[in-house]
Amino acid sequence: MNSQLRKLLAASGVSVFCLVGMTAARAADLTVRIAWYMPPHTATADQGQAFADAVTKLSHGKIKVETYPSGSLLKESNIAQGLSNNTVNAAIFGMHWWSKYEPALEWDTVPFLADDAGALLNALHGKLGQDVNTLLNKHNVEVIGWGFYGYAESYVNTKRAIKTPTDLKGLKMRSEGKLSAKFLAAQGATPVAVDSSEVYTSLQSGSLDGAVSGLSSIVSRKWYEVGHYITAIHYVPLVYPIQVNAKWWKGLTQAQRDIIAKAAVGTESQAVADIEKEFNDDIALSKKHGNEVYRPTDAELQQWKDTAGVQARKDYIAEVGAPGQQILSDVDAALKK
Repeated sequence: MNSQLRKLLAASGVSVFCLVGMTAARAADLTVRIAWYMPPHTATADQGQAFADAVTKLSHGKIKVETYPSGSLLKESNIAQGLSNNTVNAAIFGMHWWSKYEPALEWDTVPFLADDAGALLNALHGKLGQDVNTLLNKHNVEVIGWGFYGYAESYVNTKRAIKTPTDLKGLKMRSEGKLSAKFLAAQGATPVAVDSSEVYTSLQSGSLDGAVSGLSSIVSRKWYEVGHYITAIHYVPLVYPIQVNAKWWKGLTQAQRDIIAKAAVGTESQAVADIEKEFNDDIALSKKHGNEVYRPTDAELQQWKDTAGVQARKDYIAEVGAPGQQILSDVDAALKK
């Protein structure tokens, strides 16, 4: 700072330190705390960082974003509650983690409900998204942008190749949600609820024979190191929205909401492209590591659809009733099934 400016500031009664403080305040009028539990180099983690960068850019630095990635603040088991009580202002996590509070929100785990993330994204910008948001609003949460974890479910195990559902018989498998557990049990497997952070050691010790998850988790969490056999299926694109605490959201200015919402929506198309690329890249990486990666034939895939898909729809509706039926109707109408 030159001497002339210092004199002007002194004459006006404004100190240099005060000016610096005012500049800093203007540079960060708002701080947004956002969390996700997925590890680095996954579609969810990439979308979270892209969102943070976009908010900073669009606000010209006036909105600061603090990121809490890889479960560093909130894990799968408590992230929904943490967002609802404003431990974080925003979060990216699976729709199905709301199911213990709102059972119908497990809708996106119904196998083969949708096999194209791009088409599902379009549906989420229509009545489907509105009805999902209505359920989330009951828990002080609002979706401001849509994203996808990847294609679930795939299977990893230490025993044998799983080509058809009958190959699951006798295996102790980490399940992913209620519908997954029911399906595994129906096939003669033993479903076990295990947090993703514990799967590696459980496979290593033999307390689990295998695990159900998206291929991106199997690879990014390195489960392929302890499970030789992988079955890769385009089962369903799990929905991982960018969600915000509704009370906090309403307390922002309209200009702040516009910037943050624009940043969120701006990440959506890349998120769709990322999960498609990630699926193929993960197969290649697993094979390179020496794993046996199996892709079901058309006839075998039909067996998965006839068992996992049909039964899961029935189980889902039986469990959640009218709200779930409305969501499935929204999906079917949007995808013209």
